Amino acid sequence: MSEAKLRKHIRQKLRARMMAEARRPSLAKFLFEEEETKAGEGEAGAAPTGHKFTAQSNFKDFDDSLIDELFAQIKTKDGGQPIFQAMSFKDGEDTVSPDPGKVAGWLESTGEDAVRERIKTVGGKIPGSGLPKSEMPFLPGPDDATGSVEDVVDALTPGGKLNIDFKESFRRRDERLIVERWNKLAGLINEVAPPEKNSLAPGTPETEEYLSSGTEENDGKADDDDAAVQQPAKVAAGDAIPTQSNILLPKALGMAVGGIAGGDLGAYFSTKGEILDGHHRWAATMLNDPGASLGGFAGIDLEAMGGTAKALKHLTALGNALGNKTKTA
Repeated sequence: MSEAKLRKHIRQKLRARMMAEARRPSLAKFLFEEEETKAGEGEAGAAPTGHKFTAQSNFKDFDDSLIDELFAQIKTKDGGQPIFQAMSFKDGEDTVSPDPGKVAGWLESTGEDAVRERIKTVGGKIPGSGLPKSEMPFLPGPDDATGSVEDVVDALTPGGKLNIDFKESFRRRDERLIVERWNKLAGLINEVAPPEKNSLAPGTPETEEYLSSGTEENDGKADDDDAAVQQPAKVAAGDAIPTQSNILLPKALGMAVGGIAGGDLGAYFSTKGEILDGHHRWAATMLNDPGASLGGFAGIDLEAMGGTAKALKHLTALGNALGNKTKTA
């Protein structure tokens, strides 16, 4: 091979090697790209954006993107993240804050896919026509309530010391409607509408009159005001029907992390499985175990009381009469 051809051959070899080196990524580049991939793997691995969750963040508002943000904030284990601030609550003069590590551990052990699906299930069950917490009954039974479950049962069933008149507070749409109107005008029927919320207080004449309005002495009928109360009340968490519109995820999440998962929730239901109170304990159970069985103080036949809307007003008044004003959250 001539000297000129040898030089050309060497140049070609060097050029091919340089081109191959240019195409091969450096170790630093490889490591950098690998770290980027790990940090950005899927939406669940993304850094939180700082969305301002509040104590009023409602299950029904959580779509996939908001759930991604929820998970991202939890996984930081940073107590300054908005979700942990939203989960904090007042206990007298003290502020009780969640343990971020415990919340993150709960999310990991329960599984993100399961929690995501359960959040969406709870949100999907919230009725568009549901009532806010401030319009829902607060009945005896829980530790922070006055009165007793026995008082509630007595007031909703005939034959005892108490019995509220709810049959006369709704009218049957039949051929007797006109006759009933004339009877009311003549003073033969004294219709008792549900009192306005928080208008009753224990021990007042108005309260005593309401609590005994369905007794035979005052109503003239011995057994018509009967809400067919069932004890004990049982319903599967997944079959329960919420009646409240504002079910707050931070509050329920704290309860779920605390271990609420079925059992006796200290709540009331309708005989059709509608939740009358204890919505956040139900939501916490749904986050932990939708198949769990829930127990309650009693099941009440809302239809016998004139339907859900009318019955809830009477039950709110009953709670007020026994010393429990409606809650706001």
